[in-house]
Amino acid sequence: MTSDQTKNTSIQIFSIGFFILLLLCLIFSAKSAQAKNENPPGKPSEKQANNNDLEKQYLTLFRKLFFSETYNSLKCYENIYSLLNKASADGLDVTDVKVIFIFDKDHDKLVPSNTSKKIDFSIQRPNITMYKTRIVYNRSAPPGEFRFHAFAAFQDKIMDFDYTNSPKLIPAREYFESMFSNKKINRKERNDLFSRLTLRVIPAKDFLNNGLRHTSWYLFDLETNFPSQTLQHFLSNLEAPQSKKQSAENNP
Repeated sequence: MTSDQTKNTSIQIFSIGFFILLLLCLIFSAKSAQAKNENPPGKPSEKQANNNDLEKQYLTLFRKLFFSETYNSLKCYENIYSLLNKASADGLDVTDVKVIFIFDKDHDKLVPSNTSKKIDFSIQRPNITMYKTRIVYNRSAPPGEFRFHAFAAFQDKIMDFDYTNSPKLIPAREYFESMFSNKKINRKERNDLFSRLTLRVIPAKDFLNNGLRHTSWYLFDLETNFPSQTLQHFLSNLEAPQSKKQSAENNP
């Protein structure tokens, strides 16, 4: 093969390689443009859109029952049961909904075992303080003292029939800080309080399947199936995925 033939062959190989590279670049550019058109910046994904729609449906149902005659200020977990029962009947997905009971960590300190069958109900147990109940708002009453309270969480937002007199889905941390802590306390005092307040988190499906029970069943008998956890631990786990997501967005 002469030098001219070798040169021509090299040019042909280079041209073919360049053409293939150019073609790949055009294909990649077209794919990127298509992806941007399907999910432009600021436009939620299909999954996010469905989630937003479900949240709106829960808010609508929550508001409807909030002002209905079925509401009972002394039956917090029964109100939640009515909400979830209605949601299930209406075909709403309850997978991302949890029922939460909150109480003092020493609620069972004087109980010989974690079962309601051995509870002495004459024993006075520690209460929790609630600062923004309907009663406080409607009657300018002082903060209430209760042995426990129950509400529902849709993902990271709370639905509480007894929180203020304006029904809304409120971010979890905002809810706990305003409902269960005095706004005058400092950060250390709030952290200590949140380490003392205890939660039992029950998936909505399990809550509905078991039907309504006596309060002691939720506070004591469910420890094995749904172990209690501190409020501080609950919030840390709830906020961890969001913090990770924000970190990824800030450091692409």
